[in-house]
Amino acid sequence: MSGQRICRLADEAADAPSPEAALDAVRQLRDELNEFERQQVARALSAGRTFGAIARSMGISRQAVHRRFSDLRRRRKQADGPGPTAEVRLAFEYAQAEARALGAPKLGPEHVVLGILRAGDRCAARALEEAGVELDHARETTRVAAAADSQADVLRSVLADAVRYATREGARNVEVTHVLRAALAAMADPQARLGATPERVIAGLDAAPADCVET
Repeated sequence: MSGQRICRLADEAADAPSPEAALDAVRQLRDELNEFERQQVARALSAGRTFGAIARSMGISRQAVHRRFSDLRRRRKQADGPGPTAEVRLAFEYAQAEARALGAPKLGPEHVVLGILRAGDRCAARALEEAGVELDHARETTRVAAAADSQADVLRSVLADAVRYATREGARNVEVTHVLRAALAAMADPQARLGATPERVIAGLDAAPADCVET
């Protein structure tokens, strides 16, 4: 999704009717490129790349990469189960941003799904998109339903269930796919919120390539 927006904004900047319009498109393009870069760093870290390898790809120092992206890195795993990957951390970062933008008092499973869509990983987000779930539609239905939601301790439940899914599969880490399964199970009326049945999304996850979940 970020890649599509980057292409659209680049076209808008090139074809802008005025310098002001071009500069506005360039500003949006710069923001989108920064977000896309963060997504790719999260994917690289989730795949086991080191900060040094990422720095070489970006053409900057390892220290600069560490300074900008250390919050995404894999921390030492807890003794009680697998820990989240960098892509999971990014999805929750986006989920928190979505909750704030929608004025939600607490982070709920629907915001987690929005974060997954926005992060755009190739397994969980793709399963949502192939099931017909669209980010803008999901945002609007979440906004409409927010006032009636009761979200106490839901996030803790989602995280705990994601760990259980990962443990059940024998995975070394909690992947975005595990978080999506847990978020769907915790959502109230997910079909109304997403425009697709959770069964259809789960079917997409089950049909995903085996390397979507690290084992």
